[in-house]
Amino acid sequence: MTASELVEQVQQHYQGELTEARTSSEVDAWIGVPPADVQPMAGFIMDAWPPVHLSTITGYDNGREIEIIYHFVADGVSLNLRAAVPKDVNRIDTITPVVPAAVLYEREVMELLGVTMVGHPDPRRLLLPDDWPEGDHPLRRDDVEDEEGQEHNG
Repeated sequence: MTASELVEQVQQHYQGELTEARTSSEVDAWIGVPPADVQPMAGFIMDAWPPVHLSTITGYDNGREIEIIYHFVADGVSLNLRAAVPKDVNRIDTITPVVPAAVLYEREVMELLGVTMVGHPDPRRLLLPDDWPEGDHPLRRDDVEDEEGQEHNG
């Protein structure tokens, strides 16, 4: 299967809203959904192309929102599921009910970016020491201005 075929199948069969559906190569597909649709889309992915492997979950603070990307591999195609979580909402449903392997990756996102994974079975800290200040998330850019000429931290 190619990335184009996979995106086409998502567009034809997924019942929820898509914010993005594109390919960047024949083996790299990008699907975007609103945060409320991440768990249903993850379930759709797991059911549609077994066996599917969750490689990792990454996230970054783009200034306005936290982008969370779930990196799956299905039939030799990298399928990247993206959701943008507004900072004023700062929460998204866990995908662990449909992808149990997400448990550690989601803990990392919660800890480093401060996004709450609602319904997560084990929200304990994973990487930071116990005495790390509560509410201080190392990968957040809350103190960084996006305006030209303003100080940036990276």
